Amino acid sequence: MCGIYGYAGLEAALASPEVLQTAIQSLWHRGPDDRGSFRDASGTIVCGLAHTRLSIIDLSPAGHQPRTTSDGRYTITYNGEVFNHVEIREQLAREGVTFDSVCDTEVVLKAYVRWGRDCLSRFRGMFAFAIWDARERALFLARDRLGIKPLYYTQRPSGGLAFSSEVRTLLATGAAERRLSRPAVASYFAFGAVSGPSSIIDGINSLPPGHTLELRDGRVTLRRYWEIPLDRAPQSTFDDEVRAVTPILKDAVRLRLIADVPVGIFLSGGIDSSVLVAFATEPGAAPIHTFTVTFDEERFSEAPFAAEVARRYGCTHRQVHLPANQAAREIDGAVRALDQPSSDGVNTYFVSKAAREAGLAVALSGLGGDELFAGYGYFRFFARALPIARAINRFPPIVRAALAGLDGVALAPNQLRKLGALLASAGQPDAAYAVLRAMFTLDQRRQLLTDELGTHVAYDGITVPDGLRERLASGELDPINAFSALELSNYLKNTLLRDSDAMSMAHSLEVRVPLLDHVLIEKVLRVRGALKLSDAENKPLLVAAAPSLPRQVRDRAKMGFTLPFDTWFRGPLRGWMEDILLSSSTRELGVFRPGAVERLWRSFLRSERYTSHSRIWSIAALAGWCRTNNVRL
Repeated sequence: MCGIYGYAGLEAALASPEVLQTAIQSLWHRGPDDRGSFRDASGTIVCGLAHTRLSIIDLSPAGHQPRTTSDGRYTITYNGEVFNHVEIREQLAREGVTFDSVCDTEVVLKAYVRWGRDCLSRFRGMFAFAIWDARERALFLARDRLGIKPLYYTQRPSGGLAFSSEVRTLLATGAAERRLSRPAVASYFAFGAVSGPSSIIDGINSLPPGHTLELRDGRVTLRRYWEIPLDRAPQSTFDDEVRAVTPILKDAVRLRLIADVPVGIFLSGGIDSSVLVAFATEPGAAPIHTFTVTFDEERFSEAPFAAEVARRYGCTHRQVHLPANQAAREIDGAVRALDQPSSDGVNTYFVSKAAREAGLAVALSGLGGDELFAGYGYFRFFARALPIARAINRFPPIVRAALAGLDGVALAPNQLRKLGALLASAGQPDAAYAVLRAMFTLDQRRQLLTDELGTHVAYDGITVPDGLRERLASGELDPINAFSALELSNYLKNTLLRDSDAMSMAHSLEVRVPLLDHVLIEKVLRVRGALKLSDAENKPLLVAAAPSLPRQVRDRAKMGFTLPFDTWFRGPLRGWMEDILLSSSTRELGVFRPGAVERLWRSFLRSERYTSHSRIWSIAALAGWCRTNNVRL
């Protein structure tokens, strides 16, 4: 895994050796094993590329980047892994292409030279890369189908374009100004993360997953090469689907164990990570390294379940204990690691740190299992609420207004507020989804944020796959699969994957996510939603694919991987929290109403029922990130 930066355009300063070195320093944590840069100033359009390398495949100098073809025409800077690169290499070799390394970078570059943009349909993996065409003076960017690897860009007034793996690198190089985006701030407080393709910084966007970008003659063209499947699911049986899903799942795990460095697994003891362990262990093979975080607060600990899974499959297991006083000492580092503020992600920071300190460079994560295999209660709720909301839409306006007004009722439970908003949503899937995923309701945002930010329609940021509304309304798409598609396009992309990348790469650790293999997604989203739900167990389709799972893992109640923030914020982290929340820098951000943050904090300290630690943390994360990166409105 790596860090990349580049610029193409008329502003030679943004491709200067000094700026390329600044980019390398900014991205050093992502790739401490090697660094490199490339400049082409032979025409009016100049190009500069920078790269920092985390060596995973082919540890030799042959993996150095940026890499240029022998004829000097194409140069690539690449972040990620194409897990089926051996098969693609063999196909290219049959067509007469020669290689001088065994790294997947050379495969990606020569596949592009051979097949152009069509090469992307052959890649199975996670990636973000840029290729400079010196003859055409054109720049080509591509990002993987799910957005596992980040790629941000900003268009310059001169028509040029700068890009990078991280928002902070575009700030460090001067390619963008240190100014918050107002719509993004509103989106952040609506959902706990900024909705892509926007970023928290005005003028910086992310390349959407499954898209390419081409800069040619000063014009930027975006094209989509993959989309989430929304096909009608066939009338198959549960057993048929288990037989179809299992080999794809096994293959997805197998491919992600390929590396020239040690590989481990984040093992929570839940179903998703336990399934990965079940498929990753083979008789006679070396034991898999597994990692679990434990706390003094036992109700947050999943250690017994993880230990049983590790014992069952003969893993080399390590429990990483994280006491509150250690978290207090290291919380500043976690905030500094965020590339954008987030209400989540700190858990990944600590487990990644432990894995890297144990000598691992790669870890597998069960990320995506809930979103793909219907692991949340939201799935059932969404399916039941939509038809009710459509029926209520036929009620008189006064009734719908009364339901919507529940959001502003003092001391009303958040569940009641959301239910009112959901039933008033007219059954539109994006509006209903936005209600379910809300961090702060609209009325809460109005109380917390300035007039301009509090009234911004943050729900506009929901990404809806093309055709979802129409196919859902016509019955071609069932609501369970519709909710999965919305989760993959929003919460997973904007929060889980973004945080996982930033927090793991802060420790130079590559995280691989087999449950987000696009071949697996294309299959599971074509399984009827009813087959993914069961009153007897959670995620029955995934569980059935790994029948050797311990019974206590299969039968346990769902438990998210959450740090004991509710206790820590009132104890060892209280001083740190108050230093941020009540500081003059937070008051002067121009984001919050006078006194609103302090009132919310006091409400949290009094343990008032509807002031959760996640809402408090989202404020602290934004304010701390802005202070660390010298950013404000």
